[in-house]
Amino acid sequence: MTHLIFYDGKCGLCDHAVQFLLEADKQQVFAFAPLQGTTAERVLKEVPQEVKQADSLILIENFETPQEKLYLFGKGALRACWLLGGKWRWIGWLSFLPAWLYDWGYRVVAKNRHRFFSKDVCKLPDPNEKKRFLP
Repeated sequence: MTHLIFYDGKCGLCDHAVQFLLEADKQQVFAFAPLQGTTAERVLKEVPQEVKQADSLILIENFETPQEKLYLFGKGALRACWLLGGKWRWIGWLSFLPAWLYDWGYRVVAKNRHRFFSKDVCKLPDPNEKKRFLP
């Protein structure tokens, strides 16, 4: 696993996104951790408070390497598509455009996600996928 995605562990939309990535990530390059967990507390302690409080997934590309890079909002989601490769790279190309072109839409959905999607706690990972989840 090369990249780490932090997600809201209490959000149905985030659960759908994680389930999608688990299915699409044939190379298993992504690991996942809830924003409410100990991994987020440890890894994100040096990150500005506005980043930690963002209604967003947080992608850390090249996790725990000198080339580590942090992405938020639409940029994080689109960059994840880019990193998936294959047919998802077509969507990922958008991550190279200026973030203001798509972040506003991402923020609207993120802000209203609990109204649009269930607040169910994310389902437990399949036992085969459990190693990809950090606490």
